[in-house]
Order: sequence, then structure tokens, then C-alpha cells
Amino acid sequence: MRRKKTPPPPPVQLQQALDWLAEPQHEDSLLDLVPLRNHIAAIGSLGLPVLHRLKIDELLQQRADRIDNSLTPMLLDVKLPVPIHLGTIAQGLIGLRAELGETWLKVAADANQQQLARIHRSKTQICLQGIFNLSRQFIATLLIAIPIPLDFWRNAQALYHRAHESVDPTATLPAEMSAIDVRFKAMLALNAAQPEGLAPREIAFLAEYLEIHAAVTRIDMICPEGAGDWFWLDANLDQPPVSLARLGPGGGLCLYFRFGELADLAARHLDQLNDGVPPSALGLPPQAAGADYRNALERARQCWAAPRRRSFNRRPQGLPVEVCTQLSTLWTALETDSGLEPNSSKCELTYSDWTLLNEGPLGYAIVHVVGEVTGIVPGCAIGLRTGPGAAWQICLVRWARSKSSSHVELGLEVLAPSAQPVRIQALTSRKPEPPIPALLLPALPGLNRSEAILAARVDYNARPFTLLQEHDAHLQVVECMPQRSLIETSSVEVFEFIRNPVAN
Repeated sequence: MRRKKTPPPPPVQLQQALDWLAEPQHEDSLLDLVPLRNHIAAIGSLGLPVLHRLKIDELLQQRADRIDNSLTPMLLDVKLPVPIHLGTIAQGLIGLRAELGETWLKVAADANQQQLARIHRSKTQICLQGIFNLSRQFIATLLIAIPIPLDFWRNAQALYHRAHESVDPTATLPAEMSAIDVRFKAMLALNAAQPEGLAPREIAFLAEYLEIHAAVTRIDMICPEGAGDWFWLDANLDQPPVSLARLGPGGGLCLYFRFGELADLAARHLDQLNDGVPPSALGLPPQAAGADYRNALERARQCWAAPRRRSFNRRPQGLPVEVCTQLSTLWTALETDSGLEPNSSKCELTYSDWTLLNEGPLGYAIVHVVGEVTGIVPGCAIGLRTGPGAAWQICLVRWARSKSSSHVELGLEVLAPSAQPVRIQALTSRKPEPPIPALLLPALPGLNRSEAILAARVDYNARPFTLLQEHDAHLQVVECMPQRSLIETSSVEVFEFIRNPVAN
């Protein structure tokens, strides 16, 4: 009697991964991050046939999604520099998503339709898995403000093209194809919205908005006759989208796209939201009811409607400057410097040393050198001075980026060359609110700007308030009426106002 052949045992690495997946899952899914990356790398090194590795890759993918669901909410309130432990985990997740994206891209390249059909899979499903991982990698990267990893744009385009090549354009396209298009367009639109200037929660909100509405973005394989507001991507280059008006492609396989229709849709949504239509009636995330999120959508709409271009050349510099990143500390320092409280102890100002990289008519780009830095987020206000004894310039952080927990770069808009510490208190018939610290910014006639108030975001720009200001040890109290709103971010508001001397 012929002896039955016993199949060879699975490779040790594969068996270890299967055993790990069979174990009860940790309550803290973040503990899965390191072993998951190890198993993905080990299985990838085996060179298994596509059908042998497909199902285990799907199981490993589920674990990655669970980690993502746990970590992403922790990144929504992160400020620069990112805490070391959180940054390490976030970069681990970003690396994991990159590895999974490359894994699915390789599976899509190696498998043929007949093989996949035997296990009820298709190439578009494989490519959707890959593009999903890259889109999550992209969002996590933006949330912690680090540079886009190598090969990201090249791999995203490869998955997009491979998915389109796998279907018959004359037949009904599978649902996965539409999902791939939306994910890809959402990444393009989020990149065009200049996310370096958005707070993490604003990035997450826009990402959710685009998952629903990015489908209206127009993509073409043929170069348009006029540059207009078109962008392009070269499939052979690992670079972000480039404005066609700024630079033309070199002749390789390119995608051309524009966001005009997306900008028009966002404008309609903003009009309806401002008229009081609830977000759910428009198919929008519930956060869209908040003013901060509408402001973020409006800034994105402006970028989609007309790609921003630098209006002025920036002069390179290398000057040392001092920066105070905590507005409350700066307020206290300004109050002490004014000499209004001779009996008070000297303020210990917490500042850090930075280098001025370049400057233009509207502001600066700076990089951190040494000293304590905390709480930086796009849209916050900071103080900058060129040395001890110099006046503190008040600046708005327009964009922020970080290569690591010890590296921070900022783009600043100068709001005022100086400021005075004041307090403001809302006028209300209900229970009076306590006064809050604010900065009084001087009038700038050259910019057609009256004196203004900079305060933490509390909506003082929409209601009458009392201004409390000390002069020569005397407290001056003035009733004021807010006027033109100049800036609203999730951190601060800046608005002009007029004093009402009759009410004093």
C-alpha cells in the first residue's frame, strides 16, 4: 500500500505569525505594534506564493486597523514638539502602514486574475487594501507634522494605475474602483489644502470630509491646454503634486487634476452651514457645526479654488532670535516689563533660542535650536524678539513641521511689532464672567488696521466687552464694541474694536 505523503510543515516564521494571531488580543492594542511589524517583515522575507500569503496578510491587516483606531484619537490634541513616547508609537504606525501598502502593491503585481478568482478576490480589492493603508499613513504623518515618507507618492500612483489597468473600462466598474478613486483624490485634496497650517483636529475633520466628497475632484490623463489651476503627478517620481502653472512635467506618464468642483461644493456647504442647516442634513461630519471646523474648510476651499503662490521673495538669514511659545507667560512678562507692579517679583520668562532661516514682508521662517518648547500648534500666537531688551513681536504660527521630537520649524506671520497686556471681560446680564488676559495690538495705519485685541478663542469678537488696562498704576476701564474680525483659529482670535468713552 502506497504511503500517503505528509505535507511539509509551514515555515517557522509563518507558524509563529499564526500562533500569535491565535492568542487572545491585548486589551491595549498598541502593544501589538512591534510584534505585528516583525511578523509582516518575516513573512515578506519568505517569498511565499501569492495565494499562500494573501489570507494571513488580511488577518495582519485587521490588527493594524485596530492599532490605528486606538492611536489616532491620541494624536488629535497633540502639540509640537510631539512627546517622545507618542511620537515613537506614531512613527511605528506610519512605518507599519507603509509596509502594508508595499505588501499589497507587491501582491497586486504578482497575482493574476485567475488565481485571485479561485479565492474570490480581485486585483481592485487588493489595490484598495494598499491605497487604504497609504491614506491612513498619510493622515498619521500629517497629524504629527513630519515629512512625507520616501516612496509614498510613487506607491500611491502605482496602486492607482494598477487598479485601473486591471478593469475593463467599457464594463461596469466594481465598487472597489470607486473607493480607490475617492481615497486617492482625498489624499491629493488634503495635500493641496496645505495641512502644515492646520491643527490636528482640523486635519482629521478635513480627511473625513474628503472621504465623502473628494469624488468630485477631476483627474485626467491628458495634459490640459492651459495651466490654470491644474496640478500634475509623474508616476516615475516620488514627489507631491506640482502646480502646472509653476512647473511643467518632464514627459513621463502623468496624472493631471484640479479641485475647482470640490471648491464649489465646499462653498455651497459653508453657505448652508452658516445659514444654520445641520451637518447631518448635508451628509457632513457633526464637527462641521463648529466655527473652527468651518474656518478650516474655508481655508481649504481657498486653496482648492486657487493654488497659493508666494507673492514675495524671502531673504535668507541666519540670525539668532528668542521665542516665547506660551502666550500666558508672555503676557506676564509684558505686564512685569511695563513697571506697573514695582513690588512684584521678576518674571522668569520661559523662552527658547531659535535661528531665523528667512524673512519676507509678512513674517519669518524659524527653526528651534535649544531651550524649552511646548504647546505649538498651527494657529497659535507666540512672541519673538531679536535679543534681550528688544520688543516682543507678536506672531501667528501659520505652519509648523517637525522631523523629530527635538526639531521644530515654524512659519510666522507678524501681527504686531509690540503689544500691551490687558484684560477683557464680556458684558452680559447673566452671571458675569471673570476677566481674561489678552494682548492689545497697536493700530497699523499702513495696513489699514485699527487697534486690535488678541485673545484665546472665546468668541469675544462677537459681543461687547470691557477693556481693563493699567496706566501709571491706575486702572482704566473702557466699554468696547468688537468690529472687524481679522483672524480666527482654533487657538486665538484677533479683532478690531472701538472704545465707547461715553459709557465710562
